[in-house]
Parts: sequence; C-alpha cells; structure tokens
Amino acid sequence: MSTRVLNFYIARRFSATLALIFVAIATVIFLAEYVDVLQRFSDEDDFTAFLGVRLASMAVPFLLDNALPFTFLFAALISLLGLSRKLELVVARASGVSVWGFLKGPAVVALLLGVVGTAVFNPIAVDLNERSRNARAELSGRADWGGGHWFREERSDGSAIVYAASADLDKLTLFGVTAFLFDDAGRFREKVTAGRAELRNNGWQMSEATIVSASRAAGTPTDYKLPTNLTIDELKRSLVEPKAVAFWDLPGFIATAERMGVNPDRFRVEYQGLISRPIFLLAMVLIAATVSLRLTRFGGTFRLLLTGAAIGFLLYAFNEIASDLGANGIIDPVLAAWLPPFISLTFGVTALLFLEDG
Repeated sequence: MSTRVLNFYIARRFSATLALIFVAIATVIFLAEYVDVLQRFSDEDDFTAFLGVRLASMAVPFLLDNALPFTFLFAALISLLGLSRKLELVVARASGVSVWGFLKGPAVVALLLGVVGTAVFNPIAVDLNERSRNARAELSGRADWGGGHWFREERSDGSAIVYAASADLDKLTLFGVTAFLFDDAGRFREKVTAGRAELRNNGWQMSEATIVSASRAAGTPTDYKLPTNLTIDELKRSLVEPKAVAFWDLPGFIATAERMGVNPDRFRVEYQGLISRPIFLLAMVLIAATVSLRLTRFGGTFRLLLTGAAIGFLLYAFNEIASDLGANGIIDPVLAAWLPPFISLTFGVTALLFLEDG
C-alpha cells in the first residue's frame, strides 16, 4: 500500500510539473506566433486582433507536438530535482524503495501520455496547423518563400512553375498561389498570383487573380484557369510533407506511394517514429532520473542538470539524423525510427543500473 501511495505521489508531482511546462512553452510559442502574425498580416484589410489570436493559437499544438521529448525531459528533471532537494527521494530509498520503484509512476505517465500524444494529440495538432497555414496564405494572397510547395506543369504550349504557400488536399485547394508561365521556347510569359486556387475540370481555378507579364503591368484582378495534368495521388505525393500528415492517415499515404512505385520511406520513418514515441519519452524520464539520483549523493546540481539536458539534446539530434537517413533510403526506415529510442532507453537503464547497483 505504501509503495502504491508513493508511486501515485511521484506520478502526481511529475504530471503537475509537466502541465506547468506545457503551459509555459505554449505561452512562449503563442506570443512568438502572435507577434509573427501581427508583423505579416496587420496591414491586410480583413485582419483583426481576434483573427490574429485564432491563427496563433491554431499553430501552438503542432509546435508543442514536435517539442514533446524536451517537455518530458525537463519535466522529469525539475520534478525529480524538487524531490531530491527536499530529501524525499532519500527517505524513499531509506525505506527500501529502489530507483525502479519511485520511477514507476513517471514511467507509466510517460508511456500513457506518449500513446495519447500519438493517437489523439498528433492528429488534432496537424489538422489545426493545416487550417492555420491555409488561413494565413489565403489572407495574404502572397507567396511566402520561406516554406510551402513547388511543382512544375508541362503542357503543349509551354510550362508553368507553381508555388503554393499551403494546401488543403481534402478540398483540392491551394492557398497563396503564384504561377510563373513560360512559352514552348522557355521564355517567360506571365506571372499569376491569387489567394486561392481550386482544382476543377483538369485545371486550377483562381479567383481574383492578378496577372503580370513582360509586356504589361498588373491589371484588375480577374478569374483565371491554369490547366493541369496532375492526378490527385500525384498532388498528395508532391505537396505533402510527412510531418504534415496525421498519424492515422500515414498508412494510406504509404500505400499510395507503393502503388505508384514511389519511395515511401519518408512516410514510413514518420509513422514508425510516432509509434516509437512513448519509448522515447520513457527514455527521457530515465535520463532525467540518472541526474536526480546523483544529486542526492554527490552534489553539483547545476553541472549535472546541464549534463542531463545536454544528453537529451544529443539524443534528440541523433533521432533527427537517423530520421533523415531513413527518409533518404540510406538505412532501413524501421531501424531509423526505432534505433534512437532503443539507444536512449538502453543508455538510461544502463546508467541507472550503474548508479543503483555499482
């Protein structure tokens, strides 16, 4: 009974710290996003303060989702450090509870929230981020060259290079569209910009498009249709980044890529990475525990705290490098996704075994 009470107490402390860190990081992200929205869209006619708050808020969950490993690392460091400073871990160890005993609560919380984060939070975050990007692109109607999607159209009368700041592939709509048109000899013909373009009858139908050519300046906005030969599957393959696909939709993208004979490794890496996320979060908790356990014995709080944070950052960087290698087919995608969590978990368990049992 006493062990269960202790586990519940430590799990509650860890969860409370995790919630506070979530709120703090979300607040910082929201303020940064809101300032960015104000700088980019405050001059637009349709922009309001409420719209700015909504756009910034919709982008927060996606960035939080990407920062989950750091969130769990620092939550475990801070909560276990607090227990260590108050000598609560010393009392727990003196009563016969091993390090594995008082880590059971945080470990269960990390695994459960990792599963919830993958199955529930990730799809919500991806959907809100897509809506935010689409709304921003449609609001400005201008190209944002820092991101977005590029694709090329080849036709009998020439070619077109099309840029879209974002895309809603469920509704077959592009936002913040800019198209550069060339004749059959490769000479520039005209540029077309529009806030949105919808795929209708084998063409991109642009509303209130502005046309600029080498021989004339921009005229009155008008409707414009840009013919296209791209299929829906080709559009999804070329316009979608793996991180912009929700967890439950990734198997469909993998199957589509395989049917088309296209390398689906980047989607496989993302899918396996989301499945292995609970293990990675658990590893972050164990790494934090190695620092907290040493604090009760050797001192040097600040140095060891920085050491734990540095190890976490290195493991996260290793995870990103392995993902890039897997996405480019250099190593197996499943190995690329599972190797960093496995190494992180092995490192944490080995360090705890050494500190606990010598």
